[in-house]
Amino acid sequence: MMKKTVLLMMLMVLLLPAVAAHAAASPEPSDKTIKRELKIGRKGSEAIEKQVPRVLDPAAEAKLALIASKLTPFLQRDLDYNVRIIEMKEPNAFSLPGGMTYFTTGMLEFLKSEDEIAAVMCHEFIHADRAHGIVQAKRNNRLTLLTIAGLVAATQAGDSGAGVAAMASGLQTALMNSYSIELEKEADARGIDVLYKAGYNPAAMLTMMERMKVEKLKRAQYQLGIFQTHPEEEERVDAALQYLRDKGVEIQRKDVVQSLKIKTDTVSGDVRLYVDDAVLLSAPATDESSRLFTELGERLDSTLELELAPYDIKILGEKGEQSLVIRRKTILTDSELLPGMPPLAELRDRINDALNKSRRGNMLTDYFQ
Repeated sequence: MMKKTVLLMMLMVLLLPAVAAHAAASPEPSDKTIKRELKIGRKGSEAIEKQVPRVLDPAAEAKLALIASKLTPFLQRDLDYNVRIIEMKEPNAFSLPGGMTYFTTGMLEFLKSEDEIAAVMCHEFIHADRAHGIVQAKRNNRLTLLTIAGLVAATQAGDSGAGVAAMASGLQTALMNSYSIELEKEADARGIDVLYKAGYNPAAMLTMMERMKVEKLKRAQYQLGIFQTHPEEEERVDAALQYLRDKGVEIQRKDVVQSLKIKTDTVSGDVRLYVDDAVLLSAPATDESSRLFTELGERLDSTLELELAPYDIKILGEKGEQSLVIRRKTILTDSELLPGMPPLAELRDRINDALNKSRRGNMLTDYFQ
């Protein structure tokens, strides 16, 4: 009974700003409401942490705080952009009015790089910065009332792990997932702008959403919190992709998703060149082969991208004087080949195989669109 009371009190506090008038889709937020939003956020935070365990990990929290410090200078309003971690295996993140933002442990495990952490954080900060919770409460009281009913039902599961997960999922629905698709796309687009200004790869907003689509299909019986009530995720991915193009941003995903990693190593007397831990080339270790493999690794690292089309990797020139070229950059010539190395055409095929293998990590992404 106490759990129900806490949840209902928190949700009623969140609904205090709601009015009958239909708000504009994206009104400019006011500094006049900051004190009220901070109060709502504090009450919401207290209720959440009574129900879902907070993870007190100083190193992880310090990392999140450092990322936040790079983003907040580019936000409009001075809110409490504090980031906390809660124990929950599902990948999820949400913000409260006033700026308090939560990451689940599952979300931190799901994200592949600091850029992707920054992307999720940006998205949530924008929701708070633009007062989207207040906007949505004004626009759709009916949905919020239904959410309250759902929360009450979720608490019937008692204190079991499943009950806590259901309750936390309900909290997420109330606090973040009731946003309209327009507000979600605004958070994505403005988040992309902030990522760019803060020095992060803005494609991280795209890669995170692309992988969420794959994860959702893997778990057919379980919907990810961050997309729980958004069947329009495909629309959001398309909108983010178009926004990046409109801004003239070249989409390069590999560093964001930690893919196409190039390295050289010497094993059992052979120098080897790896792409994502798979051997691309191998030759007896000599000063000449070590130098060539190091240079070749640098050339590949600067040119290989997940977005390369098959025609971007080609063989140019006459037989005996041919060059392997990736997007107009020469990677290797016939004259550089050492005894035992494969011909350039075979090397081209190996590179394409490595690319295809890396792309299989997200088979729903059209890298060439």
